[in-house]
Amino acid sequence: MEKSSKKILILGGGFGGMYCAKKLECLMAKRKNIDAEIILVSRQNFFVFTPMLPQVVSGMIESNHVVVPLRQVLKNTKFYEAEVASIDVKKRKVNLWVENNNNNHNDDSHGENGSPLSDLTLDYDHLVISLGSDTNFPKSSDFAHVVFTLKNLKDALLLRNHIIDMLERADIESDLDKRRQMLNFVIVGGGLSGVETAAELNAFFHKVVKYYPNLKAKFSELPPHVTIIQSRDRILPELNSKLATDTLQKMNQDGISIILNTKVIDVGKGFVRTVTKEGEQSTIPANTVIWTVGISPNPLTASIACEKMTSGRPVVDSFLHVKGCENVWAVGDSAYIMDEISGEPFPATAQHALREAEVAAENIVNSLEKNNGLRKFKYGRDAQMALIGSKSAIANIAGINLSGFLIWCIWRVVYLKKLPMFKKRLRVALDWIIDIFFDPDLTHLRGLKEDRKFENHTKHIESR
Repeated sequence: MEKSSKKILILGGGFGGMYCAKKLECLMAKRKNIDAEIILVSRQNFFVFTPMLPQVVSGMIESNHVVVPLRQVLKNTKFYEAEVASIDVKKRKVNLWVENNNNNHNDDSHGENGSPLSDLTLDYDHLVISLGSDTNFPKSSDFAHVVFTLKNLKDALLLRNHIIDMLERADIESDLDKRRQMLNFVIVGGGLSGVETAAELNAFFHKVVKYYPNLKAKFSELPPHVTIIQSRDRILPELNSKLATDTLQKMNQDGISIILNTKVIDVGKGFVRTVTKEGEQSTIPANTVIWTVGISPNPLTASIACEKMTSGRPVVDSFLHVKGCENVWAVGDSAYIMDEISGEPFPATAQHALREAEVAAENIVNSLEKNNGLRKFKYGRDAQMALIGSKSAIANIAGINLSGFLIWCIWRVVYLKKLPMFKKRLRVALDWIIDIFFDPDLTHLRGLKEDRKFENHTKHIESR
């Protein structure tokens, strides 16, 4: 009887899942002795290159240029577009919900778009959990309905349309208080995502304000203004303190306000209420609040029978193997991995998820080959890079802090190489070239207001 091939099941099509499958394809193509099938499950049939989402918001990059069809980039991986319903690590089975377009289907279970769902069960020999995360809002708050997030393509398009709407309305608004609310853009969180979003928005405003005559005339007294609110005593906790300090100074010079040691305690119609560590409260008038701080793991991870943090995030060892489970691995936001040097968990960033995915793939292949030489995950925090303004970036290369135009160019080269598919890299490169010679598009797509999330956002803001 012919022995069946091993099944490697990957849950999630984000940075961790997609790059793990990609690395597995590459390794198995070189090691012909491995008989294994790679299976990837994702709720969407495309991968979003999230580090470029702030540039989608500003219009520098076309939205469809940062999404990659999973079937086209993973040609030797079996793909299921489905929701993960449950994970049974003891029986080594994963239950999926798959949309069923049969109109006669009588099941009461339905997907996000109302389509009936049917069950499908997959078994596995090795399981990779990369289900991503949700934005973590304070308990007993309805912030999720009154703020914008930037975790996926839909978020980016919704936020972009809202920002242009604010500029259009502010240009014809005669009441200065209302105009101030429209032109204040508050970003909660001073990490990589918050800083890069703030820098991109600030550069966008300086480019397009000339097309709004009333805003241009009053630009010096009431310009579009970006504010970062950070609960810690510094921004960019992912980087070393020297780079963080240099970034703060650069952003202040560019006109971006940064408020440290301060938490947001309330968000309502036209305002953000904050409190300092000393208990002093203040209110910022703003119609736009972008939440970039805090993550909570996918709720499914809490149901896995393994060692977990109180948040439900699986704890993995230095080889990315989930503690308490056999042949189960976790990467990205689904993995809690401790940095042995600093004693702190590795930050949940796209850069770390990519490296974790590659290490997990190598260890799975080594396990299939009965090779005990597993590779430990190590990733220096000084390998981080960040955009901090128009044609400016920071980085730590070989222990040396660097910043400026050259690092901005290096950032683009590095991330362009990471973007899957040559045609996508070419299109993004062309977008960047076009941006040098032309200003961003200011098309206001009013149809986006019909989006369910926008309606919820508006309803909750106006009710407060």
